[in-house]
Amino acid sequence: MIFSSKWLRLWLWLSAIFFAAICFMNGYLIESPIFWSFLLAFCLFNAYLEFLVSALFISPGVPKQSLQSDEWSSHHLQFDAKTTHIQLFNQKQSAPLIVFIHGWRGSSASVLERAQWFIDKGWHAAIIELPGHGSSTPLATWNAITASKHIQYHLQNFESILESHYVSDFFLYGHSMGGYISTRISRDQDNIPYDIPLTGVILESPLLLYSKILLEISDKLKIPHFIRPLHLKRVFREVVSMHPEIEESMGLEQFDIPLWGIPTVPTLCLQAMDDNRLGRSHYDAAVSEFTDAIPFTHHLLESLTHSGARRNEEREHHLLEWLKKFDSLLLE
Repeated sequence: MIFSSKWLRLWLWLSAIFFAAICFMNGYLIESPIFWSFLLAFCLFNAYLEFLVSALFISPGVPKQSLQSDEWSSHHLQFDAKTTHIQLFNQKQSAPLIVFIHGWRGSSASVLERAQWFIDKGWHAAIIELPGHGSSTPLATWNAITASKHIQYHLQNFESILESHYVSDFFLYGHSMGGYISTRISRDQDNIPYDIPLTGVILESPLLLYSKILLEISDKLKIPHFIRPLHLKRVFREVVSMHPEIEESMGLEQFDIPLWGIPTVPTLCLQAMDDNRLGRSHYDAAVSEFTDAIPFTHHLLESLTHSGARRNEEREHHLLEWLKKFDSLLLE
């Protein structure tokens, strides 16, 4: 089902190529080599375009294993016929809650050490695994809009996992792609569970400009520049079919900040100084768009890498200094 839904249009054009080739070689229906040659070229061009459209929607691949620990409870929640895996460390008393959203091709195990720092300070910690990651169900066509809607739904219903009287403050922590989704969700307080407002957002080396990612994938696919406008139009066709609220006329800018979303609460951005995956442009965009819009603290960390970082003293120092600004946390 996943294969057929994603590649259906390509297979239809390939079928048309096969039919046209048979007719061309045997002189069926219309005995005109020029007609069949033109039709073959037309079908080949469209098949190539549909291949590029389908290839643009990259899937996460074989998922990494989820966190394995008796100290964490596992919850498999349903939305739109898909299962999202959420793991929770419950302190069994009133405490701040921080919800982690990991990066592309990560899992709950990828952010365990980041979460442990908060747990050691007496916080509840939860990790939401993105669709197609860890133990969560994959999407037929992976995209951040659908992933955001799934996570948004489960956040709004988080009391089924952790009752409200256990939660004193609520934070989001997004790494890379998780930062992209955290930014989207934190733009609207209605996405936050319980009867308390979102307290703060932490972004670590976040993805914030999808247009950059699209350009990168297009370059990897070696899409000729003269057909990129037509390719983009067909990409929008797919996006709008999944999300009718998206307007093609707004272009790719709607998938970049600030249109994608700006958090409505104090936000900390910790950026790897030498980010070998996303570079500096996403961080620069955050500094430009967030600084005058919200209470925004940002740091470039020389010792931090984009991925694979477990415990990091420089990151933890800046985390603690920023969290001390929240009087309700009573941090020393």
